[in-house]
Amino acid sequence: MAEIREVIYQHSQGRSQRKISESLGMSQLTIRKYIRLAQEFDYKSGVAPTNLDQLALKVHTKVYKEGQNPPKKSIEIILPFHDRIKELRGEPWITHKQIHRLLSAEGLLTSERSLGRYMATAFPKLPKSTVHLLTVPAQEAQVDYGYVGIINKRKTYAFVMTLSHSRHRYVEFVHSQNQLSWAQSHINAFAFFGGVPRCILLDNLKAGVITADIYDPTLNETYAELARFYGFVADPAKARTPEHKGKVERSVRIVKEQLIAGITYKNLEEMNASARDWCLHKISQIVCSTTGEKPYDTFVSEELPLLMSVPSDAFDMPAWLEGKVHLDHHVVVKGNFYSLPTQFIGTKVQIRLGLKTVRLYQDHQLLKTHVRAYDKGQWITDSNDYNASAREHLDMTPEACLEKARAIGESTEIMIKKTLEPTSKTALRKSHGILRLAKTYEESRLEDACLRAIAFENYDYKSLKKILEKGLDQKQTKTFSTEKKAAAYCHDGAVYSSNMEVHYG
Repeated sequence: MAEIREVIYQHSQGRSQRKISESLGMSQLTIRKYIRLAQEFDYKSGVAPTNLDQLALKVHTKVYKEGQNPPKKSIEIILPFHDRIKELRGEPWITHKQIHRLLSAEGLLTSERSLGRYMATAFPKLPKSTVHLLTVPAQEAQVDYGYVGIINKRKTYAFVMTLSHSRHRYVEFVHSQNQLSWAQSHINAFAFFGGVPRCILLDNLKAGVITADIYDPTLNETYAELARFYGFVADPAKARTPEHKGKVERSVRIVKEQLIAGITYKNLEEMNASARDWCLHKISQIVCSTTGEKPYDTFVSEELPLLMSVPSDAFDMPAWLEGKVHLDHHVVVKGNFYSLPTQFIGTKVQIRLGLKTVRLYQDHQLLKTHVRAYDKGQWITDSNDYNASAREHLDMTPEACLEKARAIGESTEIMIKKTLEPTSKTALRKSHGILRLAKTYEESRLEDACLRAIAFENYDYKSLKKILEKGLDQKQTKTFSTEKKAAAYCHDGAVYSSNMEVHYG
């Protein structure tokens, strides 16, 4: 799903199929198939889809529909193991036979000879060489992290972004390499440069693996959103080939030599203030041996005017998590609780935690959007997520119970008011039970039954139910009559005090 989405996105940005193939380690045949299927769903080349996720899901469903047979040709069987083969070839004392043994244990179903033919074609032995690549202004930036040591008792890393044409740099020191820190450093770099390059060259992409690791940025949901928001294309370099992003590799070394070696800092803020001054007024003012120009001068005259504009809106920085919907209809996110409908209880959902919203997904489908809460222990609940009986229970507050009883009659209102006098959950449940009797029996009968119970000062639920079951509410007795309703209620003792006779023995 993520591979399909990335192919469509890069193609909509005008990248050729060959460039996409090099970037994602995917065959051009597969890329053409994805684009052809996307065009069947009204995708047009060079035009960014209005809903990229939905388009990718449609293509994904069609490609991997139920019952589809896997490819039979040996090359297509081996292709998913391409990156693994590349990784194993770098191991010491490795042989073709050992690679075949290891991959067979991992699920490869082809012969050793077929694997040998594939490796001879995919990894031909060529003499080592390098070429000088000319870069277009504003076209590319290279990014990397460099570990600079334990500073103030914490591991510290240097984030470096170097514009490939001018060699102008942005440096930021951080204590974390997680997805949020990685994305935020990009945002800070774009603000520093005053624009966005069209392509970001970063470390190797492991195709098909979705993790929070910074080295899988194209498939990392946070980084993918960042790329779409700012309009750049993430272009991973090949594995174990630092020379493919040599400009930023050299910058990391220079940062260690000129900003770290022999210098003591009080805190991270002081480090970043020093780094910003170094980028603007020192390293950018030294003539580059490759270009023969000062990086800052080349940046201002040739690169800055061509950078893409930084969006005026702030990027809603997301973190992607996974959670389980509990029996109470809620999933826990950072100490707060967000509701989902009953049918999702017990299932796992993907959580997009943004600055303002929390979005809950399952199988790439948006299920629910909630406003994000920041204080711990907050319950963000949509009552419509509960089933009908649960909603009815929640809606019947003490005030609602009294209002409903008042609509039935005076006796029912007195019964409910008396029942609710002790403020407790038990009293509220008892009130619900009394009012539910009106569904089994007529409201008029419940009113008469309450009148009879009050006449005998009996406020017990079971007694009230028995009155209705035996039809006592419909009988006239010496001690009770519905026709003399007022006489049925108990009076205060003060009513009789003036006429009371006292006899002394």
